[in-house]
Amino acid sequence: MLRLNDAIMKFEQYLINERQCSQHTVKSYLNDLNDLVLYLEDENIMLNKIDYFMLRGFVAFLHEKGLARGSIERKIASLRSFFKFLIKRGFIEDNPARMLKFPKKDKKLLTVFDIDSIFNLLELPDKSKPIGLRDALILEFLYGTGVRVSELVGIKVDDIDFSGKRVRIYGKGKKMRIIPLSDYILELLSKYLSERERIAVKRMVKTDKVFINRLGTGLTDRSVRRIVDKYLKIAGLPLNYSPHSFRHTFATHLLENGADLRTIQKLLGHSSLSTTQKYTHLNLSEILKVYDKTHPMSKGEI
Repeated sequence: MLRLNDAIMKFEQYLINERQCSQHTVKSYLNDLNDLVLYLEDENIMLNKIDYFMLRGFVAFLHEKGLARGSIERKIASLRSFFKFLIKRGFIEDNPARMLKFPKKDKKLLTVFDIDSIFNLLELPDKSKPIGLRDALILEFLYGTGVRVSELVGIKVDDIDFSGKRVRIYGKGKKMRIIPLSDYILELLSKYLSERERIAVKRMVKTDKVFINRLGTGLTDRSVRRIVDKYLKIAGLPLNYSPHSFRHTFATHLLENGADLRTIQKLLGHSSLSTTQKYTHLNLSEILKVYDKTHPMSKGEI
């Protein structure tokens, strides 16, 4: 029966000679396995002495150290690969790493603007200037259509259908969907497009993208995020708000005003209804708050 340290050396040779892994990959595997050695405090421990409970204790130790979830996932993956190699080579009969589970992903709370905050935000850009018009349209588009930032920057002038009051959006996998546009957004769009060329004071190229910068090229995702962050700071909103908060707000406000999930799914471009259902959980929490404040049963009055 092999000792742990000898087994790691054999695994290293396997990675280099058979898998032909890069030096960086080999080093990552070895670092992860050496962390296990340090935890066990015995590099000469026999492989048949290492069981699932030892490995689970190692993972718990990593959690206690405050290691990032991604780093813990990588170490578990390294352990699985190592012990799978040992099984294939006949060095051990049972795989103690087989039942190790990856840490659960943290559920991120959705950030949603309240009505007063979103309306205040939409009024901040100076619409008397071309840049302000563009910024106002960006904010209105994000809230009024629920598009992702990546989808917003891809909108071309020809994607806008003024007579049909709608816009073509190309989402993930180039999948196209149609989103209706409000009269106000169309009015703002018309004003912006007539002033659009005045933004390109240092024009380098011409583009058919709706949203452009001073060089005349289309805005990037990062540019839009900077623009949105600028107005979030002016409004004094918390740092956990982001451009994606507009998308969450769009869906939540639709749901609160009676829209069905299927409609919201189509508007957001979700391939699965289960993705859209996260907004029902958010809405339920608001309902429970209202219940706690208003219903006599919640106050023990009956």
